[in-house]
Amino acid sequence: MRVIHAKKTVAIVSLAAMMGALNWGWAAEPRVEASDAPPAILVVEDFEDGIADVKFNPKRMYDATLHLEDRPKLVRNGQYSARIDYDMIDVVDNPSQIEVGYTAGRIPVTGYPAKVGMWVYGNNEGHLLTTKFRDQGGSSFQAEFYDETSAGINWSGWKYIEAAVPQGKSGPIVLELFFQLKQSNMSKKNKGSLWVDDITFIYEETGEDRDVPLIQPLKPVADEVLSAPLEQLKVALSDSGSGLDLDTLAVRLDGEDITSGIDYSAETGLLTYPGNQVDGGYHELVLEVKDRSGNPASTAYAFTVDSGERLYMSAAEEAVSNELYPVRIGVKDYAGAEQAQFTLHYDPGTLQVADVSAAAGVSVTPVIDNAGGVVQLALSGLSAAAARDAVTVNFRVDAQAVLARGEAYKSIRMRESSLMAGQTQTSSPLAAPLRYTIAFPYQLSMTGVGLGTTSTLTVRDREGRPYAGADIVFKGLLGESSLLTVTAATSPIYADDDASSAVLRTAQSGERYYGSAESDDGWFETILPDGRTGYIAEADVSAQLLNGSLGQTDADGVFTTDLTTLALGAYQLQAIVGDQNSKVVSYEVVEPYGTDEPQHVQTYVTEDLSSQLSVAWQTRSARTSTAIQYIEAAQWGAGAEPDAAQVREQLAESELQVLSMQEKGSKGEIRFHNVLVEGLKPATAYKYRVGYEGNWTAWHDYTTVDRDMSTPTSFFFITDSHTNQAQGMETYQSLMTEAMRQYPTTQFVMHGGDMVDAGGAFEEWRKFWQASSVYATRLPSALTLGNHDVKSEGKDVFTKGANFPVNGPEGQRQYAYAYDIDDAHFVVLNSEGTEEQMIEQAAWLEEDLSNNDKKWTIAMFHRPAYHTENGRGSLVEYTQQYFAPILEAHKVDLVLVGHDHVYARTYPMQGGKPLGADAQGTVYLDGGASGWKFYEGMKYDYLNYIFDEDVPVYSHITVAADKIQIEARTIDGRLFDTFSVAKPKPSVPWTPSPYPQPETKPEIKPEPQPEPTPEQPAPSPQPEPSPQPTPAKPVFSAQVDIAAVRAMADKASAAAPVRFTDVSVSSWSASFIERASRMGIVKGYGDGSYRPQGKVTRAEFATMLAHAFALPASGAASFSDTQGHWAAEAIAALQATGAINGYPDGAFRPNQPVTRAEIVAMLARFTSYAPGPAPAFPDVAQNNWASEAIAAFAAAGIVHGDGEGRFQPDASASRAESVTMIIRLLDLLLAA
Repeated sequence: MRVIHAKKTVAIVSLAAMMGALNWGWAAEPRVEASDAPPAILVVEDFEDGIADVKFNPKRMYDATLHLEDRPKLVRNGQYSARIDYDMIDVVDNPSQIEVGYTAGRIPVTGYPAKVGMWVYGNNEGHLLTTKFRDQGGSSFQAEFYDETSAGINWSGWKYIEAAVPQGKSGPIVLELFFQLKQSNMSKKNKGSLWVDDITFIYEETGEDRDVPLIQPLKPVADEVLSAPLEQLKVALSDSGSGLDLDTLAVRLDGEDITSGIDYSAETGLLTYPGNQVDGGYHELVLEVKDRSGNPASTAYAFTVDSGERLYMSAAEEAVSNELYPVRIGVKDYAGAEQAQFTLHYDPGTLQVADVSAAAGVSVTPVIDNAGGVVQLALSGLSAAAARDAVTVNFRVDAQAVLARGEAYKSIRMRESSLMAGQTQTSSPLAAPLRYTIAFPYQLSMTGVGLGTTSTLTVRDREGRPYAGADIVFKGLLGESSLLTVTAATSPIYADDDASSAVLRTAQSGERYYGSAESDDGWFETILPDGRTGYIAEADVSAQLLNGSLGQTDADGVFTTDLTTLALGAYQLQAIVGDQNSKVVSYEVVEPYGTDEPQHVQTYVTEDLSSQLSVAWQTRSARTSTAIQYIEAAQWGAGAEPDAAQVREQLAESELQVLSMQEKGSKGEIRFHNVLVEGLKPATAYKYRVGYEGNWTAWHDYTTVDRDMSTPTSFFFITDSHTNQAQGMETYQSLMTEAMRQYPTTQFVMHGGDMVDAGGAFEEWRKFWQASSVYATRLPSALTLGNHDVKSEGKDVFTKGANFPVNGPEGQRQYAYAYDIDDAHFVVLNSEGTEEQMIEQAAWLEEDLSNNDKKWTIAMFHRPAYHTENGRGSLVEYTQQYFAPILEAHKVDLVLVGHDHVYARTYPMQGGKPLGADAQGTVYLDGGASGWKFYEGMKYDYLNYIFDEDVPVYSHITVAADKIQIEARTIDGRLFDTFSVAKPKPSVPWTPSPYPQPETKPEIKPEPQPEPTPEQPAPSPQPEPSPQPTPAKPVFSAQVDIAAVRAMADKASAAAPVRFTDVSVSSWSASFIERASRMGIVKGYGDGSYRPQGKVTRAEFATMLAHAFALPASGAASFSDTQGHWAAEAIAALQATGAINGYPDGAFRPNQPVTRAEIVAMLARFTSYAPGPAPAFPDVAQNNWASEAIAAFAAAGIVHGDGEGRFQPDASASRAESVTMIIRLLDLLLAA
C-alpha cells in the first residue's frame, strides 16, 4: 500500500516539471498530485505545516474562526489539527456555511480519487459536511459526507468518515474546498467547535482499520434516573477491526479514576463495575479507549441514583439581576448523617456569595472565594429535623450579569462531597448541577444610534408594560464622563494637553462634547465627533457630570435624548429603578447615511391599486419628520405650481436601520420613510412629491388602476438583476427602458428577487433604486426576497426600505403578501425563510387561496419549485416541498420564479407531474436574468420551453378576460418566446414523453450530421425467405446472434433489482433504466447515481449497443480518431456489423453527443423493417436522411414525440431516453 502526504505542495513531481519551473520561471502552485501510478491513499492536508495558507471563508455566520489545535485529545494524528469555532445562532440566512480550502485557490488533482476521507471530532451537532471539486469545464460537484436523511454529524468525539467522489466528470479535476460545513435547519444552528484532521484522497481500498471502538452504555444509560440502588454498572465495549487496546482504557466516575476496579470480558464485550461502589445521587462517567490501530473512542454521560442518603440543591429557575438568589442544600432520605462537606462552584462574574445561613441546630463553616467562584461548606449537627434545607447560600446577582451568546443557562455544580456519621464517612453523594437563567425586572430598548441622532429609549417591566420614572444611566468611552459645552466663541481642541500640539478641531460656541469627569491641570480630555481623543481648555467650557441619570422615562415608558450620540464609539446604557435595573444595553454610535433631501423615491403595490398609493424614500437618520403632498392632475391648474388649495398632505412613518455601505464594512444609520395614501379615485392621474418644507422632491406622476373587469391588466416580470456595480445598474436600467418603450401602458412591475448581489451592502440597494428610478416613481413594484438580498441587513432593508401590503402570515409580514387587481389575485411568498417559516407561509397560502374568488391567480417567489439550471434538477427546494402542492391543488394559473438565471417555462404541473401542453395545471415561469449573471440551462422533462442565451431578458404579462398572455424579450427588444395560459378545457391525462427535450438556443446551428448515405438503413441480408415485416413489427437482422441476446435477457430477468439514487421508482424511465442495468447495457456512477438527464456521446451509445446486442469483439476500427479510445473495442464491433459509419473525413467523433436521429439510424441497422409511411412528426421532413427509420420506429411504438408532437431529430439524447429506445426495440424483437 502506498500512502503519500501531499501537504499543500507538489508531492511527487517529475524532473522535467522541476526543470521547467526553473527555466521558465513558473510560479509555485499548491498541487494535490500523485505519480502516474496513483497511491492507494493521498493525505491532502494534515495541518502539520500550520494554517497560514489555508483559506477560511464563513458565510451567513454570526462569527467563525479557524485555529491550529495542539491539545493531544483533540489531535488525531501528528501534533496539530484544525479547530473551527463557529456561531450561527439565530442567523436566518441560509445556508450558514464555512468553506475551508487553500488561499491559492483551486488545486489540480492528478488522477481521479474514488473517495474523500477525513477525521472529524464532532459533538452531535447535525451539521453537513462536503468536499468540493470542479471539473475541466469549471462545473462544481461535491462529495457528501451524509446520507439521504441529511443526518450530518451525529456522533461525539473522533470519527473517520468517507464520501464517494462522483465519477465520470471531465478531467483533470481540481480541488476547490477541503470541506464545507453547512446548516439550514434553524433548530440545529448553534454555537460550538469542530475539529478536523488528515483530509485524504482514497484511490483504492486498503483494508486499513479506521473505525473507532464502539461504546454503548447499558445500565444505566445516559441521563437515566434509577429509583433503586445500582446493582452493576454495565457498558458494551467492542471493536470490529484490530481489536481493543485495553492498556489505553481509562474510566473516571465523578472525576475519580476507577479503571483498576473495572472488569472487562472479551467474550461478552461487557465492561462492568460493582454497583455498591456507586453512591446515591448524581454521577458523571467518562470512558476512553483506543483500538490496536490507535483509533480513539470516548463517551461522557450522566446518570442519577435516586436512592440512599444523598445531597440535593434547589433554587428558582431565574436569578434576577441585582437581587439575592438563595440556593438551598439539604439531605434526601436522611439515614443518620451528622456532618456534611461539599464545595460549590459558580460563575463569579454572575454570582457572589453574600451570606450563608443554616437551619436550626446546624452549624456551618463557610470558606468563600468569590474571586475564584468557589465556596466550601462544612456542616455539623445534622438531624432528621434539620435535613431539609440544612443550609442556604445567598448569592447576590451582579447587576451586569448576562448570559453569553449561545449560553442557554449557567450552572452551580457540587464537587468533593461527603456525608459522615461520627468519624465514619458513609457516602460521597453529589447533588445534580443547578441550572439557572438570568432575568431582569426591567427591559430597556433603544433606537437611534447615528451620529447626532436623537435616541429613543423605552423601558418596560417584566410583563411588557411601559414603566414611568426609570432613570437612564450612561457610561461613555472615558468611564466616568462629563458633558462639555463650549462657552467661548471658539476653542481649539489639541492632540495633547499642550497648546503647542496639533489642533484637531476648532470647537464653536454651544457645541457639546463628551469629556473626562474632571479637568487635569486646566484641560479636559474630550472625544471628538469622529471618535478621536483630544484636549480642550477648561476655561472655554462648562462641565456637567454624566455619571448620574440622563433623565427619566415618561408615562409611556419613553425617554428621548441626543446626549447618547455626540461621538462615534461604543457606549452603554442601563435603566435603573431604585436598587433594580435592566440589562446593560451596549451600542455603537455610527456614521449617518443619507442626506437631508429625500432620496430614492419608489412606489409599491398595495392591496387595492385602484384607490391606494404606497411610497417609500429615505433621509439621514436625524430627519425624523417628512410627508407626502398629492393632487389630482386635473386639479393642478394652469401654472408651474399646483393650486395650493387642492394639494393634500399626509405625514409619513419612519424607521431607523443600522447597516453597512459595503458588505462586512463599517456601519452607518439611515432613516426609511413610507406612507400609504388611501381614498384615491380609480383610473385617475395624480401628481405627488415627498419631503418637508424647504426640501421637497420634484412632482411625480402616478395613475391608479381602473376597476373595469373587462380591461386587461399588464405588468413586467423581471428577476435576478444583481445590481452590484455600475455595469449591472446600467444593464438593468437599459433593459427596463427598452421594456417601457416596447410596452408603454404597462401598469406595474413584479421582480422575482435578487435585486442585488450582496444584501448586506447598502450601496448595492442604492444602485438598484437608482437603476429603477426610470420607472419606480410611477410604476409600483411587487418584490420578493432572493437568496442574495437576504444577506446580513438586506432582509431589513427589503421591508423597511419598501412598503408592501401588511396582510401576510404573522411572522412574515411584508415578506409574504397578497393583492388584487381587477379579476386577478396576486400572491408573493418568501422562499428564503427557515423551514418553520415556510410551514407558516404554507398554512397562510392555503387559507389565502381558499378564500380567493378571482378568476386568475398568479404567485411569485424566488427559488423555483422546478429548476432550470444544469445540475439542479434533483435539488428539492422548500418551495417544492411546501408551496407547490398547495399552488397546484388550487390550480394557480401562473407561478413566477427566478434564481436559476435561465428563462424557461414548465408544462402545466399537477401533483408534481407535467401534463399535456393544453391541460389544466400550474405553469411555472423562470424569468431568466435581468442583469449580468447567467448560468447554464438544462431542458428537464417538465420544461416545455427553455431559452438559454446569456442575455438579459424580461417578460411582459397581460391578464385579460380569456387568457394570460406572456411575451418575453431580450434587452435589444427581440421577441424570443410567446405563450398564453387559458382557463382549462376538458383535461386529458397525458404521460410525459420519455424524451426530455434538450435546451434549444435560437440562432445556434446544430452540429453537422454524418453523411446521409452511411447513416441510411441498408437492406438487411435475408439468408432464408421470410415474410415481409410490417412497419409495426421490426425483426432482428441476420448479423445479430438472437440466442445470445435472448440468453442475456433471460439472465437479467433473474438478476437482483438495481436501484439508483437519482431515479425515482415513479419516474417514466425507471423500469427501462433498471432493466438495461440488469442486462449489463449500462452501469451507474460511483456515487450510486445514474444521471438520467446526462447527455450520451456517440462512443457511449456504441458501447450500449455492443452490450445490448451481445456483439463479439472485433479488430480495431478504421476511424482516425478512435485508436486508443476507451470505447474503441465497442466501436470496432459496431463497425464490423455495418451498424455505424463515420464522417467523410474518416473520423467517428466519439465524444460528440449522439442525436435522436442517429440513435434511430443505428438501431435500425440491427433490424429488418419495412419503411414507414409519411413522416410521423412535423419536424421530420420527407427528405430527412433518417425519416424512413424514424417513421418505422414511430409506427412500431419505439419512439414518441414531445408534448407538442415533435421528434426533434437533431437534439442530443439523454441517458434515460437512449436506454428506453433500446429496451423497447429489444422487447419487440424478442417477441417476434
